[in-house]
Amino acid sequence: MPLYQYRAFGAQNKVHRGTYDAASENEVRQYLRSSNLYPVEIKLSRFSDKKKIRDLSQGSEKSFDWQKILPFGKNHHKNVSVFTRQLQTLLEVTIPYDKALEMIIAQTEDPAFKSTLSEIRGKVVEGGHLAEAMESYPEIFPPMYVSMVRSGESSGTLGLIMNRLANFYENQEKLRSKLKSAMIYPIFMLLFSFAVITFMMLYIVPKITAVFETRDAILPLPTRLLISISDFLAEQWFLAFSALLLVIAGMTYFLKTPMGMRIKDKLSISLPLLKVLVIKVLVLRFCQTLGTLLKSGVDLKRSLEISKHVVVNHYFLMKLNQLIVDVNNKGIPLSAAMRRVSYFPEYVCHVVAIGEQAAQVDELLEKVADQMEMEVANTMEGLTSLLQPVMILLMGGIVGFIAVAILLPMLNMNQLL
Repeated sequence: MPLYQYRAFGAQNKVHRGTYDAASENEVRQYLRSSNLYPVEIKLSRFSDKKKIRDLSQGSEKSFDWQKILPFGKNHHKNVSVFTRQLQTLLEVTIPYDKALEMIIAQTEDPAFKSTLSEIRGKVVEGGHLAEAMESYPEIFPPMYVSMVRSGESSGTLGLIMNRLANFYENQEKLRSKLKSAMIYPIFMLLFSFAVITFMMLYIVPKITAVFETRDAILPLPTRLLISISDFLAEQWFLAFSALLLVIAGMTYFLKTPMGMRIKDKLSISLPLLKVLVIKVLVLRFCQTLGTLLKSGVDLKRSLEISKHVVVNHYFLMKLNQLIVDVNNKGIPLSAAMRRVSYFPEYVCHVVAIGEQAAQVDELLEKVADQMEMEVANTMEGLTSLLQPVMILLMGGIVGFIAVAILLPMLNMNQLL
């Protein structure tokens, strides 16, 4: 359904503004009059056009995609997490789909997401299934979400399914927040170090090296190099700053190309310290998703096909594809197929094997995910603690070079005296 914006007068001539999804402008007028409001202006919202919604979510195909350069982009996870928990709460008190969606739409602040929910509600009101309506927006509701909703609708347990989905998304948000929090300190140290070194090169070093330049003595190589860098930054600071921004933007763009992503994926599971964390995060996401799907009544074959999409590493995904072939086509047990993938820890394979014998794979996969989540938190804490001395050594090395470059000519002058 289209989304309309309205402006209306209420009691004591108070102005009311808001949005309402309806099939026509007359329906909006009827809604306002039933609420004792006198409509002054009713117009289509700029977010009611489905094409505009998709442009906002994905970017227009004809325009340049700035999200390939900027290191951030539209993230629907938080909106979906809040929506899922709200829908679960309303369904548990036996409120119908369309009424529940209407209540959630009224509380949603993001205009694009609000309009998407309005379109979904329109399809439900017209007699369609909720899962089919959500399937039209794969950029917001992924296949895993749609499959679980479809399973809940067919079994009459949608409230329970939405509870599991809400828990899953909230756990994913916690993991994402932990990863972001772990990066705050290193990024702050890097920016602070860059600011301190830039200040020294622009203001401190020129005043000291000016003394050396008045003498005819041959300066040591480190001093000459330091003076050259300092002069370049002082005279061509705009060019240096622009070049730095271009390098960062170029690297960001390259890492989002197919070749760049493969190089990044290869490095992330090859570098000695980083690969431990990355592999644990990938295993955690896969086990958590697979366990949630199995527990919601989705069959193993479909669950494996859906769960692989949460793995964003190309090389890990290649191994998972082989695992899926082994399980779905060759009839190999899941635990045995996991053992063929070197990325799965032995205890994960062992727990899954026990779950297969007891017919509780879904339960044990969720317990494995909980254990992996604790390990990820401990690994991140260890890596963050290790980054602190590394950053200090890096900054100390640069400051030490500046100090040596300044002291060497001073020592030479003292020897001449």
